[in-house]
Amino acid sequence: MPKRFELTAQLDHDVRDVHAALTDARYWQGRLEGSATATLQIDAPDGPGSLRVAISERTEPADLPPMVRALVRGPMIMERIDRWGPLAGNGATGEIIGGTSGIPVSFRGRTRVLPHGSGGTVLDVRGDVSVEIPVVGRQIAALATRMVAQIVERDRDALAAWLTR
Repeated sequence: MPKRFELTAQLDHDVRDVHAALTDARYWQGRLEGSATATLQIDAPDGPGSLRVAISERTEPADLPPMVRALVRGPMIMERIDRWGPLAGNGATGEIIGGTSGIPVSFRGRTRVLPHGSGGTVLDVRGDVSVEIPVVGRQIAALATRMVAQIVERDRDALAAWLTR
């Protein structure tokens, strides 16, 4: 059974600047700079002002929560695809899709950047986490939902750092 999530993160930067960062290949390349376990693919499927980013990252069993470690043999590959459309009106929409190898966990959500307050932006992510494991599926879904929340928090922090450089 899918577990629904609704996450928001606020930035003290204009929505146009946030969108420009999210659709800039250099921003994403900088995010993974120095990571020996991540790969990145970037393209602009919908033309200027759009971007599709696919990230794949390997996590060793020792770095996983004990409950997950008990279910996985060897390293886990976590995959994430972000897709952003062009700025339209006062914001932009996109999607985030992800999953893992080793255990049947996936997530999918709609993403939006919208103006917030005077000159700020809110990053809004709403979607579902699905886990297809009998008995412990709910517990894994709760962990996966926290993982998505951490992704959004890291995105906010990385965007803030990129925009204040």
